[in-house]
Amino acid sequence: MPAESYWSSLFDVPRIIDWLGLESIVDPIVEIGCGYGTFTVPVARRTAQPVHAFDIEPAMIESAGANVEGAGLKNVTFHCRDVLDAGTGLPSESAGLVLLFNILHSPERALIIKEACRVLKPSGRAAIIHWRKDVATPRGPSIASRPDLPMIVSAISGLGLSVHGEERILPPYHWGIQLTKE
Repeated sequence: MPAESYWSSLFDVPRIIDWLGLESIVDPIVEIGCGYGTFTVPVARRTAQPVHAFDIEPAMIESAGANVEGAGLKNVTFHCRDVLDAGTGLPSESAGLVLLFNILHSPERALIIKEACRVLKPSGRAAIIHWRKDVATPRGPSIASRPDLPMIVSAISGLGLSVHGEERILPPYHWGIQLTKE
């Protein structure tokens, strides 16, 4: 990961937080791949719901934890866990929103989405953002591995998830789509 301040500069965080529609979420929120807490902190500020933040890297959990503590937030629980290998460990149908930000470039994207679907309650949403393919970006995985809408639609086939609204450009370098569990 690059330096935290540089990483944060690659997102329009307030715009993305507004796009999430957190005011409609009445159940716990799950973030898979929390990194520095770039989104963990503003999400936790905007909701009274519990937030479960996952990352595979202990250093990211430590950094995000320090950011949450510095913000005085009490509604975040961190989990250092390989979600691909062991899932989240959360109960099925226990979350109202799952955040999948910049993590679906893995060939195992369908496994991550399947776990997100498992923990979502009926009518719960999964919010996906990723690096765009149509503009030059200063970071990110190879263009070929970046998911686009057809890749996401293919990955959700048979899971009981459907596209909620339209895909959205989230300047400067990202795009997003939300999915709803049927």
